[in-house]
Amino acid sequence: MQIRAVLFDLDNTLFDHPSSARAGVGALLHHLGTERSNELTRCWFQIEEANYQRFLAKELNFQEQFLPLAGLSVPQNNTRIDELFTTYLENYEDAWMAFPDAAPALKSLRAIGMPVAVITNGNHDQQTSKVNRIGLKPLLDRVFSSELTNHAKPAQEAFLQPCRSMNVSPAETLYIGDNYRVDVEGARNAGLQAIHLNREGPMGEGTIQSLAELLLRLFEGSL
Repeated sequence: MQIRAVLFDLDNTLFDHPSSARAGVGALLHHLGTERSNELTRCWFQIEEANYQRFLAKELNFQEQFLPLAGLSVPQNNTRIDELFTTYLENYEDAWMAFPDAAPALKSLRAIGMPVAVITNGNHDQQTSKVNRIGLKPLLDRVFSSELTNHAKPAQEAFLQPCRSMNVSPAETLYIGDNYRVDVEGARNAGLQAIHLNREGPMGEGTIQSLAELLLRLFEGSL
């Protein structure tokens, strides 16, 4: 079927979140007088993955779970806890970057007149700031955050609302994301076409390892 719009996930798809988070974790541990290790960094990402939705709802925070793993006590003062997270956040934001294949892919899509947008879970101001800081804002038509739409992926409405806003049918819309359950299954359940971006994993049907492969498949009509 003809593709009339291409929508992307942001974190870990266009935006290199792992590199930025590693920089933030390293700065936080250095601030606390502790050296970063691969094990501690792995734990940080596990906490993120397991509790991201609760974090968005402000039910808990990462540092209260992470500090004991680093052998550090959790401050009893909320101001001190906020200060520690600010250390992480400032260094995380200073390290923001796009994946090298992100801008070329978006430029190629725009060159053929293809509407492109982002659907992302998270705070709208932070997500749009990411897009701006990593140089992708001029290459995107819209950014649809869960805060903006009031629907978080994998809910169907998180995908359907952007399709309606861009005046394209779900069946003629292609979505690309790194999280198979949240991005790929969520998009397909809403009637979109979807491709799994698995940068470090094995290739499979409906899977690509880079956005350059997406362009080849799109232009060859082999999606």
